[in-house]
Amino acid sequence: MSSGASRDELTAAVMRSGRKVAAQATLFSQAVADRLGLAGSDIECLDILIEEGRLTVGRLAELTGLTTGSATRMVDRLEQAGYVSRSPDPADRRRVLVAPVPERLPGLSALHDSLRAAQREAVAAYDDDQLAAIASYLEASVDVLREEATRLREPAATEAQSGGSFAAPIGGVTAGRLVFLSGAPRITVRGDATLTELYRAEFAGPVPRMRVRGGVVTVTYPRFGWFDWRTQVAGQHIDASAHWRKDAGEIVLNSAIPWAIELRGGVSQWTADMRSLRLESFELRGGASKIELVLPAPSGVVPIRISGGMSRVSIRRPTGVAAGLEVRGGVSEVDVDGEAYKGHGQISLQTPGAASTADRYEIEVSGGASKISISTY
Repeated sequence: MSSGASRDELTAAVMRSGRKVAAQATLFSQAVADRLGLAGSDIECLDILIEEGRLTVGRLAELTGLTTGSATRMVDRLEQAGYVSRSPDPADRRRVLVAPVPERLPGLSALHDSLRAAQREAVAAYDDDQLAAIASYLEASVDVLREEATRLREPAATEAQSGGSFAAPIGGVTAGRLVFLSGAPRITVRGDATLTELYRAEFAGPVPRMRVRGGVVTVTYPRFGWFDWRTQVAGQHIDASAHWRKDAGEIVLNSAIPWAIELRGGVSQWTADMRSLRLESFELRGGASKIELVLPAPSGVVPIRISGGMSRVSIRRPTGVAAGLEVRGGVSEVDVDGEAYKGHGQISLQTPGAASTADRYEIEVSGGASKISISTY
């Protein structure tokens, strides 16, 4: 373009070239994937891991825009091909981290050698100030693309909200994940096999912000300065939720897909009837006053992790389903299928058949509790 072009014309030319570069980069990544016998998303995942280092599957799902189930299958393919490995997180051995295999990186890098050499030749004619401007533009473009991709994955036009009511279409989602990013008051969760949406939610009292991205439903409440679900009296955790009965929420999840549920900031009272759900995992961090879980029949080993201090924990599972229980941090009373244990600092129990049964629950409670009840229905 001539030097006499207007700023609008120059801007349009830059944007056109940017789109062409993005398209060619996608085609190049696909060519690399074809050479290695992988999918295009697999190469993107490897690039992210090389840049970021070790990540959880959940974080990979967020960065790639995939569902948790799709990200898991992607990692399975890469692990089978020898490009990534899984290992326990040293900081929290309950979590699994995914990392690139260093021995396989040189072969992947070699496929980019010619491209890097050609790119260096292409920018050799620019001076330092021009290169700095190009680098600044590209970094800004990365941020813009990331933000716009996030916006598109959070479909405001298709996610209904009316007052304290929310819903989102299921679309092509094959696995769901419900994540509470902050503390919450009294919450009820249940599955519904007749639900046509991904989820539906109703809230009374404070209305949280809800977002949907690739099957991940996030819930963020405003900070509760007046709210403490870990209140203790004479060393015992009490039910703080009794003072805020009007602040509550109900979330209904589509039972046609599997779900993982995570609460990161604690909850006053959590009641979940998940008999119709396919539950992949449940984790609550930050404590609670009262937890009531009615679990479905498990598929494989399903972890249930609760930490942070709580008053009462009640977990019911189908008759005949095996379970293991680990309690750390002290507990006043534990009842497992009618057998009581009192005043223990640490407990490790298994119901009959838990050691040899493939489909079972592994329950971990840490941080102290007043009463824990594990029973069947």
